[in-house]
Amino acid sequence: MWCLSFLLAAILRLAEIPQEARASPLPVGECTVDASDRTLNIIAITDMDKESRTSPEGYTWRALTRKGQLFVKDELAKLEVTWDLSSDQNLTTHLNMKGRAMEMSDLVKFNGHLLSPDDKTGMIFETEDKKAIPWLFLNSGPGNTESGMKAEWMTLKDDQLYVGGHGMAYRNKKGEIFSTDAMWIKIISHDGVVKSVDWTDVYDEIAQAAGATSPGYLTHEAVQWSEIHKRWFFLPRKYSTEIYNDELDEIRGTNLLITADESMEDIQVVKIGELTHPDRGYSAFDFVPGTCDSVILALKSMEHDGSTESYITALDTNGNVLLEDQPLDGDLKFEGLYFL
Repeated sequence: MWCLSFLLAAILRLAEIPQEARASPLPVGECTVDASDRTLNIIAITDMDKESRTSPEGYTWRALTRKGQLFVKDELAKLEVTWDLSSDQNLTTHLNMKGRAMEMSDLVKFNGHLLSPDDKTGMIFETEDKKAIPWLFLNSGPGNTESGMKAEWMTLKDDQLYVGGHGMAYRNKKGEIFSTDAMWIKIISHDGVVKSVDWTDVYDEIAQAAGATSPGYLTHEAVQWSEIHKRWFFLPRKYSTEIYNDELDEIRGTNLLITADESMEDIQVVKIGELTHPDRGYSAFDFVPGTCDSVILALKSMEHDGSTESYITALDTNGNVLLEDQPLDGDLKFEGLYFL
């Protein structure tokens, strides 16, 4: 009974979003949508948590990549995704942090390489064939800490690589804040120069617009900058108006798309369909090429009662669902997505 009550509460709570924050359709600059039937290649990468270790006593950790195709049909009215299981490929490394590694959180091409961040070691890897080549280490918070950054999302803006984390303050069991490291982002040049930027105000503005003010929270794993819209796009992983709770957090997924201009003066919140599965949360997304950043392909992850699942879905920037949640085979947790 308690579980049913939690699920019902998770579904109902999103009705609390302030009315003034709910969005109208986004303007699009000079851009022409490609409405032709076409096929686009995609790739996804896993975060298998402790299962990334290939054996209990071994010193090799892996992430799995999987390729697939997105079929665009009927002038963007119909989208289909298929996955090629024969393309599954392990990327391995021996580099680890306290026995954890290769828990990859996103994918983006930068400097001619397909990059992926490990949220346990703080290392950004170049993914080349079956190799995971260390490129750049990011430490947590303001850049003077001893631990690696728990990187959860990456995007390109102004010809630089932006890397961010969950965007929430971490609290102890008494509700006291003990770390704000996840409120900092990194801005990286092509030469690998890293700038640490305090994004507390940005994350707080986004959370406030969604009605998740402290001690409530949003957590972020799916963030992109749109050069076409000149706006930030957030698909929050979790949403809560209450203080963090390990058990309840598993069913605090969202059906929100939040967008904001660069100054954070215009923030809009869109509800995406109905929240029928609050145990699923957005873990990555990318804009579908040729859609003027008006169509989104996204991954959702589920971690509940010790089991994990992943789903692929599609939506437009007005909150219309174009592809219902479609499971990926293998009970693996995929958290990075990229159009090849």
